[in-house]
Amino acid sequence: MLKRSSGCAVVVALLVAAAAALSATPAPKAPCKTFTTCDSCLSNVSCLWCQTNLSCTEYPVAHLLPPASICPLSEARWGVCWVNFEALIIAMAVVGGVLLLGITVCCCCCCCRCRRSSRPDRVEEEYARRREEIKQRSDDRKAERRARHDEIRKKYGLIPDSDHPYSRFENE
Repeated sequence: MLKRSSGCAVVVALLVAAAAALSATPAPKAPCKTFTTCDSCLSNVSCLWCQTNLSCTEYPVAHLLPPASICPLSEARWGVCWVNFEALIIAMAVVGGVLLLGITVCCCCCCCRCRRSSRPDRVEEEYARRREEIKQRSDDRKAERRARHDEIRKKYGLIPDSDHPYSRFENE
C-alpha cells in the first residue's frame, strides 16, 4: 500500500513540477553553481541537485540520464527535492507501460468488436440457411396438401368447375 501511494506521489510531484515550470515566468538565468539549497537549485529547470556533495550543477543535456561521474542516480534530484532520479525513472516507466498496455488493449478490443459486428458469424449464416430450407420445404408441402385437397373437393363437387359455371345448377 505504501509503495502504491509513493508512486502516485511521484507522478503528482512530476505533474506539479511540470506545471510550475510551464507557468513560471522566465527569470534571468543565474549559473547553477550559485545555488546552495535544493529548492533554490531546482527552481531553475536546467539545474540538477546532487545530494552526496550538496552541489547544484548544470543538467548534462548531451546525455539522457546524468552520468555517475556527475552524481549517482540514487542521489540526483531534478524537478522536486524529495524524489531521486532513480525513483523518477522507475515511476515514469511504470506509468508509461501501463498507459501503453491500456491503449493496446483498447485498440485490440475495438478491432475485435468491429470485425465481429461487420460480418455475421458462420453459425448465424448456417442457421439462416437451415431456416430458409425448412421454410421452403414447408411451403412445398403446403402446396401439395392444397392441391390434394382441391382434387378431393372437385371429386365430391365441393369446388365448382371454372369451365362450366352452371354445373352447380345441374346437380340440383
